[in-house]
Amino acid sequence: MSVLRRVATGLGGATLFFAAGFTPAALQTMSSSEVRAGMRGYGLSVFRGTEPERFDVEVIDVLENFRPDQDLVLIKTPHPLLDHAGSVAGMSGSPIYLEGRLIGAYAYGWAFGKDPIAGVTPIANMLKELDRPLLRPGSPLATPLPVAKTLTRRPTQARPRGSYLGGQRRDAFWALSRYAEQHPRGSSELVPVATPLLVGGLPARAAALLRERFAPLGLEVLEAAGGGGKRERKATPAGYVNGGSLAVTLLRGDIQATAVGTVTYVDGQRAVAFGHPMLDAGELALPTATARILHVLASERSSFKIAEALTPLGSLVHDRQSAVVVDTKERPRTIPVDIVLRGLAGMPRERWHVEAADHRLLTSSLVMTALASALGATANDAAEMMFRAESVVTLKNHGPQRVIDEGFAASGIGQPLALSRLRLFDLLEAAYDNPFGRAEVEHIAVTLDLRFGHEVSEIVGAQLARDELDPGEPARIVLTLRPFAQATEQRVIEVPLPATLAGEHLELEIVGGDRVQIEQLLPESLDDVLALVRSGLPSTSLAVVVERKSRGLSLAGHVVKDLPGSALNALATTHDTARSASFAMEQRIVLPLGRVVVGHANLGLDVRKEKR
Repeated sequence: MSVLRRVATGLGGATLFFAAGFTPAALQTMSSSEVRAGMRGYGLSVFRGTEPERFDVEVIDVLENFRPDQDLVLIKTPHPLLDHAGSVAGMSGSPIYLEGRLIGAYAYGWAFGKDPIAGVTPIANMLKELDRPLLRPGSPLATPLPVAKTLTRRPTQARPRGSYLGGQRRDAFWALSRYAEQHPRGSSELVPVATPLLVGGLPARAAALLRERFAPLGLEVLEAAGGGGKRERKATPAGYVNGGSLAVTLLRGDIQATAVGTVTYVDGQRAVAFGHPMLDAGELALPTATARILHVLASERSSFKIAEALTPLGSLVHDRQSAVVVDTKERPRTIPVDIVLRGLAGMPRERWHVEAADHRLLTSSLVMTALASALGATANDAAEMMFRAESVVTLKNHGPQRVIDEGFAASGIGQPLALSRLRLFDLLEAAYDNPFGRAEVEHIAVTLDLRFGHEVSEIVGAQLARDELDPGEPARIVLTLRPFAQATEQRVIEVPLPATLAGEHLELEIVGGDRVQIEQLLPESLDDVLALVRSGLPSTSLAVVVERKSRGLSLAGHVVKDLPGSALNALATTHDTARSASFAMEQRIVLPLGRVVVGHANLGLDVRKEKR
């Protein structure tokens, strides 16, 4: 128990004033075991501006063991506004008092419930989180996930370039989606009152994308955020107060994304809020700020507070079952993101700047949202478009990591599918999800050069001049390509084959360069992982890949090729199987084509044991 709470218990109803912007009232609490049906009291929440207002409450009953070691007090909230609006997203955390004693936080409601009924999280559970220490010094956001069993990319057939973690291509929302699957939230049972994630500066398409991804986590994405702080305010709170508003600023700058809730209790430099988790993500460090409520919008679907963030103050350091905890002495890390759009005449704006929260689950999604928003506002044409994206992710102690992607977007570059193929997100995945240690992202810069066009060639056919060859004889392929809106064209490609392939059956695959996965040594450091992400062939090249019967082995620091079966087995058994992986041997030639290559073709041929 903190000094404040020990003193407060002995001072009755006296009020204590503290520095650092806090004016907490002396704390007297009531446990859920003391609560009885029919008891009346009041709650505190902000309905407009920054000053908390009272609303009446009446106890219905106590639901025991609602969560592990946590009861739930059911209350009615008769109030002209709440009778009309029902449960209001953004009221989570509003302190509830009976007989002048704090019993807990307004936190739960029924989806689509008509009556103004809420569940209250007991204050005893919340105070336990208030004193929880930070186990990891500094920002804990980039701690590594467990080591993957196989960390090499293997050759595949006509699949997009993949993540270094197993070869399956992930989009910018992969971590968030995986987390949502592991933390499902129902829609018909008693659930946490939704936390509004108020967004501003986003076109409707980008807001819809964010809504789809964040809704499973209990964040209600609403287009109702402002810039916050640009206009002079007559009254801006100097700190957090019981019943005051709390903003968690995930994105700020030219684009805003702000989660809003209510502070339950302030104790020195820390405060508890929400009465339920925001993401249920444990220890973290998200930027927080005071907030101003503009209006409470009543809605049959979901009533919510329209708000804006005001003064940055501290970090959200714990996200637990019964509460979130804010520490005003903890300074959160944010990542500056700069976006430059070029190439299309008449764009109203070319440069965008935001600061994104640094979090392993959120950062990629937030960067994708910022990128889609900038494009949606300035280059939202639903037209065929070519793009060249230069992405630079600067990592502490590793310097700037630069990748260039070229591609084609059939329905406009603002579509998530086109953006998700940028290796920018592979770099972020490597930074946040590598097994070698923390990688601190210091800056993200994306420059997109755009032009209208359909500069794509499709592979429509391939034929071997001969499907049986002498040892050492090159394979000649007649390839048929169809450039968009043009007549088909044929190219003859000669693939050299060494005499050592005598007696082998070969499989040939013709694909665009970006669909070739190159054998890699197993990473021994983050630098190895980053080099792997930077590797690869451009989408504007044509690759002929010859797969052979012989195998190779990826080891720590080495790639061993052309191994006979006995040697492969011997090496594999003498090395840690989690740190080695075999792959089919390949030979390839790469031809620059100057157009994005789509489609693929497969051929088979035999090499005679001896020359005829």
